[in-house]
Amino acid sequence: MRPIGGELELKSLDIKSYFTDSGRSSLLLFLRSNDHRNKKYLLPDFFCEVIEKIFIDENIEYSFYAVNEELVFDEEEMLHKDFDVLYVMNYFGVQKKIQPFLLNDKIVIEDNVFFHNFENSANYKNWFAFNSFRKVSQLSGGSLIKTNLELDINLIEEKEAPFIKLKNIAKNIKYEYLTHSLFTEKKYLAKLEEAEENLDNQKKIFRIDNNSIANLISMDLKSQQEIRKKRFDILYSLFPKECINRNPSYYSFFVMCIKDRDDFRKNLMDSNIYLPMHWPQSSRANDLYHNIISIPLFETYTEEEFLYMLEKIKDAHEKL
Repeated sequence: MRPIGGELELKSLDIKSYFTDSGRSSLLLFLRSNDHRNKKYLLPDFFCEVIEKIFIDENIEYSFYAVNEELVFDEEEMLHKDFDVLYVMNYFGVQKKIQPFLLNDKIVIEDNVFFHNFENSANYKNWFAFNSFRKVSQLSGGSLIKTNLELDINLIEEKEAPFIKLKNIAKNIKYEYLTHSLFTEKKYLAKLEEAEENLDNQKKIFRIDNNSIANLISMDLKSQQEIRKKRFDILYSLFPKECINRNPSYYSFFVMCIKDRDDFRKNLMDSNIYLPMHWPQSSRANDLYHNIISIPLFETYTEEEFLYMLEKIKDAHEKL
């Protein structure tokens, strides 16, 4: 029997973990580390326009591979392209895996913005992955990085990003507005826009803020995922053909592909339901930019609110 007591043992891991203020800061940390600026990147043609802006601002060479309406890409076609780094989007909690032997010594970036946690489940030889906590939780910021590559962590400023404070103020104004009828919707939206503009203009990389760390520690992920999965399953039973993120590893949104998406969304707005679209179109044309809409599964919405949203979604869908 091994000795009992004293300091607990810990196995040394090949994977290193870091935290930054946001998903875009995590990506910037990779791009600005070592010689990564000088590599050729292969990006999906369906992604957040912010990603492309980062590559343009950093003066980095990139090209595209095609993603279809099922969020699937042709591996064989993709691997015939000229690139050093492959950028893989794990859309809406669904894990994409490419056989590592196909990639040789190329680097894989996994964009896991819709995940709370993640691992190198495909065992990529050269792997960098990051998420964005504000995409899947109430947190105002924060991003987890996991990688088996060396990074220049001295690039991370040892202070909180200015946009975090603005975002927290905006969230609190919204809470007081919804809960106690204080302030106005206009005031909340204005402060949120100020926070987003501040983030858009941010050039430095900051550490995660203390409030986000405290909230991460206190989260009951198991309970959250049970509620979200139950809601996902209800929606899938109603809209199996429209769903494009089947069998997710992590639940945050139920994503529908709808040809008359804008009319569908407008009908829901008339019922005070504002569903997000992912994303504004980048420089590349892809029908997904115009046809998908995301339904939040978050446990912060009560069962009554979810059922109300569900009925309105069914009504709006029947009008198409």
